[in-house]
Amino acid sequence: MDFARFTEIVENVKIKHPHFFELEHDKIPTMEDVLAFQEQYQIILPEKYIQFLLNFGGGYFGFAIIYSLDKNSYFSIYKHNPAQVKDLLFIADNECGDYYAFQIENGKCSEEVVFYDHDNNAVEQEAVFPDIFEYLVKTGLSGVI
Repeated sequence: MDFARFTEIVENVKIKHPHFFELEHDKIPTMEDVLAFQEQYQIILPEKYIQFLLNFGGGYFGFAIIYSLDKNSYFSIYKHNPAQVKDLLFIADNECGDYYAFQIENGKCSEEVVFYDHDNNAVEQEAVFPDIFEYLVKTGLSGVI
């Protein structure tokens, strides 16, 4: 899904259900914040995730939670990425101990969002969602579009 289609869906949901976007959310980062994160973690974030962060920040997004670059927030990506899982970047959770993540290969995050099962300590499915926008529409706005 491209960013224009994603924002169109979000705007339509905001009109019908504005309360979905009134829950806690984090500040919108600058491009400098994005670059600092990438430098610190030595990874390249997916372009669509960067677009989301630069336009929406993070925190609650409809029924979903998405991690942000706000170091002082509960939803901070810095707080939710354990060192022992080196090939994944957790970007969201299901509030049951499992995570949604980007796989990291050669210092670059995939566009696909995979599901990490904490009980099995493994990715359960290859590509659960083709990109962050599909993940957010299907988990955060499910049943309202």
